[in-house]
Amino acid sequence: MTLVPFTDSCVLLGVDPKTLRLWLTSAHLSCTLHPTDGRLKCLTPPQLHHLAALHSRCLPDPLPGQGHPPVPSPILTPPISLATPLVETTCPNSQPPEGEWRQQMSVLQAQVTTLQQQVTELALALLRERNSSPSIAPVPASPSLTSPHLPPKTTAVSPSSHPVAATPPKTNADPTPARCRVPALIEYGIDGCYVLIAPTEGVLSFAPDSPEWFAWLSCLTSFTFQGQHSRFTATRKFRKGQRIQSWNIHRSLHGRSCTVYLGLTPTLTIARLEEMAATVQARLTNR
Repeated sequence: MTLVPFTDSCVLLGVDPKTLRLWLTSAHLSCTLHPTDGRLKCLTPPQLHHLAALHSRCLPDPLPGQGHPPVPSPILTPPISLATPLVETTCPNSQPPEGEWRQQMSVLQAQVTTLQQQVTELALALLRERNSSPSIAPVPASPSLTSPHLPPKTTAVSPSSHPVAATPPKTNADPTPARCRVPALIEYGIDGCYVLIAPTEGVLSFAPDSPEWFAWLSCLTSFTFQGQHSRFTATRKFRKGQRIQSWNIHRSLHGRSCTVYLGLTPTLTIARLEEMAATVQARLTNR
């Protein structure tokens, strides 16, 4: 009896091995073992014609191998019909991953921009809260808030029967208003640009080293600079009780402090600030 190997049967019917097994199960058919090699499964020509009729498949006439020993043909062994759909499905998909990667990068950039805006808004809210907290006037102590362990103070009477006013309790409130101005911030961002944040206006739109930059610095009394490698706080100097356009740097690190002259306002460029930040860092670490 002529037997057709299972792989050749898949090629003749134009299906993959999994589909052919499903067809055999639904048709209540089973494979036949090769008479000389028990590892090789085969189908008989009637089984092939029956499956072809059930699933509208065309078979060559005569079938390959009829009248010859049932040896698998080297030409029909590799599933040539299955190679073409594989190439068609893999080649067109070589380009979409790059497009998806670009789309994911754009989404990540948008998320980073949103996070930067949220961080800026949180920083501004913190600055406003710090500014508003010291400006609240001290509330006098209410009798209901006095300690229950201490008796209320009464008017003392001297031996001469002249009333003496009681000494008012000492409070920690200083009549001089505390300094509530938070210094402006100049910070080097992750995108390589410097961000300018004012305590009241928020993020400023002008660029460093511009005319608006120097005009803005001339109105400040102090600012904090966070550069690429170091940071410091600068304050304007006093002369005859008034602030002048001359700046000093003061920074402390691990119990050490350093005060350096920064320069006049027209000389405070980004390059100058980065240079002085590195100088102060070197003085504090090389002692």
